[in-house]
Amino acid sequence: MKRLSLLKAALPMALVCGPLLAQDVVEIHGYTRAGVGRSSNGGEQVSFFLANTGGSPTGGPGYRLGNETDNYLELAVDVRAYEKGSTNFKLHFRPAFRGYYQVRDASADAGGDVDNSKSPNPNQQIWVREAWGEATGIFGNSGVFKDASLWVGRRFYQRQDLHIRDQWYWNNSGDGVGLENIDLGGAKLHYGYIQHDTGNLNNDWNNGASRGVLNPYREWVGGAGHSIVGSHDLRLSDIKLWSGGSLTLGIQYNDAHPTSGKENDGNKNKGTQYNLMLNQAGFLGGDNRVYATYGNGSTFWNWYNPDVKTENTWYQVMDIYYIKPAKNLEMQGTFIYRKQNGKGSMAGNTNTWTSAGVRPVYFFTKHFSLAAEVGYDKLKFDNETEDRHLLKKTIALQWSPQASFWSRPVIRLFVTQADWNKDANKWNLVGEGHFGTATQGLTFGAQIEAWW
Repeated sequence: MKRLSLLKAALPMALVCGPLLAQDVVEIHGYTRAGVGRSSNGGEQVSFFLANTGGSPTGGPGYRLGNETDNYLELAVDVRAYEKGSTNFKLHFRPAFRGYYQVRDASADAGGDVDNSKSPNPNQQIWVREAWGEATGIFGNSGVFKDASLWVGRRFYQRQDLHIRDQWYWNNSGDGVGLENIDLGGAKLHYGYIQHDTGNLNNDWNNGASRGVLNPYREWVGGAGHSIVGSHDLRLSDIKLWSGGSLTLGIQYNDAHPTSGKENDGNKNKGTQYNLMLNQAGFLGGDNRVYATYGNGSTFWNWYNPDVKTENTWYQVMDIYYIKPAKNLEMQGTFIYRKQNGKGSMAGNTNTWTSAGVRPVYFFTKHFSLAAEVGYDKLKFDNETEDRHLLKKTIALQWSPQASFWSRPVIRLFVTQADWNKDANKWNLVGEGHFGTATQGLTFGAQIEAWW
């Protein structure tokens, strides 16, 4: 993280920062990726991923190396608004900006409007991903609440990710209020209430909003089936087991509240999810994590799907490892098994998803490395005779500040090749339809990725 001194802004900061006038009160960090790419049969780079895997029904990028087709930036701004003794008030803001390759601008200064790409559309997006505040040290200097933090706002709530898939597998983020870091001695207790306003639920995949259409506000809220989902999230973390071993347990309950008189079968479904995460440090020079979850109803996909009823149950087991098996060689890999069981009206949803992938990186010098990534996804529905599968492979030349898997910024030159079967095209054509009904494709390009 890089702290920015705000001495020139001392006067206006005095209005909000109290005794912090002469100190650094702001930290700016963030994440970005950007690049350029093409496909072997002409045209722009596309992503290869298998629908109904990962974190959403239609989202990518699957195994991400050489497979990301957007320019993305998020800026995280942390403000120490007040500090006196053990009492702290902090503010957190995270605006994010995304532009997909489909809106590349051909003007000389990259800032013109040659193709009307500045007009609001789904390919150019701006979000306020986080805007929240927290206070610690407000419950006294002793007892279980000594280090507890009271927070309110929109935030990434203790989310957990698998880097090589860019998949947030435990992610109950959103607008809420909570109390975390209650010290029980052998563990820490956290409670969060996250509220999801689902808007018009006629279409569960995009909450009633037609892609490419900027609907009036009234069509997003208060329409047929408008519903609020109160998600109660209780976690027990930092449970020490043995040397380097720790455990986190969690339970999430989604309680739907449709607008009075608007109740229907598609907007009042509830859901419960149980989570277990086992971490082992010092594993082959790195670490290993085992994650297991069981849930039903609207907790599927980590967000509220109004049509997923409690008669639908599912479980998932995942192993994620980061290791250093040899000098100059580091890698991250994963194995995932998920089973969704549908009954009654959900019977057609019964399926099994299996995924395995690995990204080894070999460092020739401090700055130069070769990365390779292989990822395989297989999805089998019980009511289908054939499975759906996709094998994606990438090789990349990389330059980074240090000889480390996690060193950023990193500049890459990559080639990605994918093979899939015809059944993988059922929900949507693999490769975003760019390769038609073909069962293989190749892309190539360059990318920079950074966090700070």
